[in-house]
Amino acid sequence: MAKAEISVIDFAVRQEKHGVSFYTKAAEKFRGTELAGLFVKLAKEEAKHLQELIDIQASALRKGVDECFRAVEIDDYLEAVVREGILPKGEKEAERLEKIKTVEDACRIAMQAEKNAILLYTELAKLSKDKGQKKILEAMIRDEKAHMAKIAGMRADMDPIYAAERFGKLC
Repeated sequence: MAKAEISVIDFAVRQEKHGVSFYTKAAEKFRGTELAGLFVKLAKEEAKHLQELIDIQASALRKGVDECFRAVEIDDYLEAVVREGILPKGEKEAERLEKIKTVEDACRIAMQAEKNAILLYTELAKLSKDKGQKKILEAMIRDEKAHMAKIAGMRADMDPIYAAERFGKLC
């Protein structure tokens, strides 16, 4: 078990803010394409998740059940997710976006972020002692899984080699 330096829910709120920013800026970068439309949609859905997390946090504080998100000890896995973040680290967002040149680059980063979000929200749902919070987190997990499927589908539509590797067919 590791010590949590920040609230896991605070971390999740911060990561959703990063997600909204990433998808918004990625949509601008691919303006005029179908991918831009998908990224705009994903930015809106991440903004919805952000508000849901803020509401969960406020509700937990009102009910006095926020200790599960501020646990002194969390498992090493969740600690690693908190330390690494949802989006890849090591560069400022602008630098990361500048390096994105292809649909493949954008989709790869987006899919990794969605996977990490699924893992984080799964762990938060396990920690939650409030049925309402757990239900919201489980809905967010379903949303993030749907995001992954949309991104994979978009990439397959735009990248025949990926489609062949992923789905065993050429488009």
